[in-house]
Amino acid sequence: MSNITKNLLLALTLVCVIALIVFCIQLIVINRGAEPRDQGAIISGGAQQEDEDADPADEDQDNGEDGDGSMFGDDGFDPDQMLQRPPAQGTRHALLVAEDSRLIIYADEELFDFEEGDLDWWFIYLGGGVATLEIAFTQISPQGAAEHAETFLNNYSGSDLSEFTGEDSIQGSPLRGYHVSTWAGDEMYEAWIHLLQDSDLALVFVINYENDQQRDALYDLLSTLDME
Repeated sequence: MSNITKNLLLALTLVCVIALIVFCIQLIVINRGAEPRDQGAIISGGAQQEDEDADPADEDQDNGEDGDGSMFGDDGFDPDQMLQRPPAQGTRHALLVAEDSRLIIYADEELFDFEEGDLDWWFIYLGGGVATLEIAFTQISPQGAAEHAETFLNNYSGSDLSEFTGEDSIQGSPLRGYHVSTWAGDEMYEAWIHLLQDSDLALVFVINYENDQQRDALYDLLSTLDME
């Protein structure tokens, strides 16, 4: 073997040794930079798997629900009872508002005096001060019931500062109406406009009062409203 060949083999061997040394050094550095897996992650993963394997029926029981998802068992409280009104107290008044419709309202005769007009009805508070409920008809304006309600109390208050709050149940009764309120001196006025089916007329319920006691009595009166 010639000297040139020996020198080439020696050089090649040195290159291989250097490459091996560099590779070992990089492998050591990589292993030092790697962090061990978090034990907590292992535990969490196991818990998650257990949760996925859990029976949904068992979860319902743990949450106090029965098999159909109800929050109440056979002996529990029926949610429908929350929607049932207590029996109305007082004298029953049936006011004819259409050919086949009557407005029903119950009034305590010790608290309210009832007066009937040609096209309106009045309940006058007897507990002191000035407080009334007026039930009458109103012609809906071409703009619609909401716009009509916004300005309806202007004739009562003498101003256009009414606050319109939209359509809502009339104090928890089955009837709904567009509600508006305003002040006139020391008296508060509130009105609800209830649309009648197949008619351009509406029923309007107007209350006025001076204090919270009168207001609460009028609210209780309105809560007895119904239609038959």
